[in-house]
Amino acid sequence: MEQTIKIIAPHFDDEDFGKYQLEICNTHCKSTLEFWGYDDLFREFGTALISFPKSINDTVIFQIGDEEKKADCFLLLKVFCYEPNGHSAIQVANDNKQNEPHHHRSLFYITTLPARLNELGKRLFEWNTKTEKEFNWNA
Repeated sequence: MEQTIKIIAPHFDDEDFGKYQLEICNTHCKSTLEFWGYDDLFREFGTALISFPKSINDTVIFQIGDEEKKADCFLLLKVFCYEPNGHSAIQVANDNKQNEPHHHRSLFYITTLPARLNELGKRLFEWNTKTEKEFNWNA
């Protein structure tokens, strides 16, 4: 299994709001999650990744929902450097917040290089979710 992120954009309503589908995996784990958002949901995250890392302590976070509160779902993508030479990782944490037997919760990491994260940021920033319904990235 490769380290990938796949996002399927929704058919948006009149207010540019719809349900996304996310599939994310590393070499050992794979997780899927559905969540609601606007057409520009990933733009701010993409902008922050374009210049990552600004320092060895730089962290970029994309979050939907709250891990502690009952909500539709929880998603955390936390990007950070784990070595002084800049080697980086994406912490993936999610919880679909559904009742048993449909509940699932995941926590794993994707390791990569800053240049790959910069490319991810550029592509997320430029992604037009209304014309390109599928986004794919390999770490």
